[in-house]
Amino acid sequence: MAAKEGPTGVDLELRKAFQELQSKMITTTQQLKISDAQIETLKRQITHSKLVTKEIEALPSETRVYQGVGRMFLLQPIPQIQKNLDSKIKASEEKIKSIDTNKGYLERSIKESEDSLRELVLSKKGR
Repeated sequence: MAAKEGPTGVDLELRKAFQELQSKMITTTQQLKISDAQIETLKRQITHSKLVTKEIEALPSETRVYQGVGRMFLLQPIPQIQKNLDSKIKASEEKIKSIDTNKGYLERSIKESEDSLRELVLSKKGR
């Protein structure tokens, strides 16, 4: 009887470890997809800001330019709008760096979980 209890205990332990890894993988994969979507959105914002900046540079300096603020538009000088667009681009780039750092952490976390599970399986086979 004792011989049968051992493998059952090992099986339960491995099953539990696999379930934990699976749930962690699902959660982490979802977080990685969200991070990728956020990065793509930020990249589109950067591209949009650069295109607007390029168009504004082509305008004569006396052109009246308005900036959207919520549900209204404010008359702004061209240099002020360019400054706002530049700060928006820099903020988006910083956010992308932050998300990339978090993605690296998530990927390392998955790798470590897989390695620890692999070690657990090998240690159980060795018994």
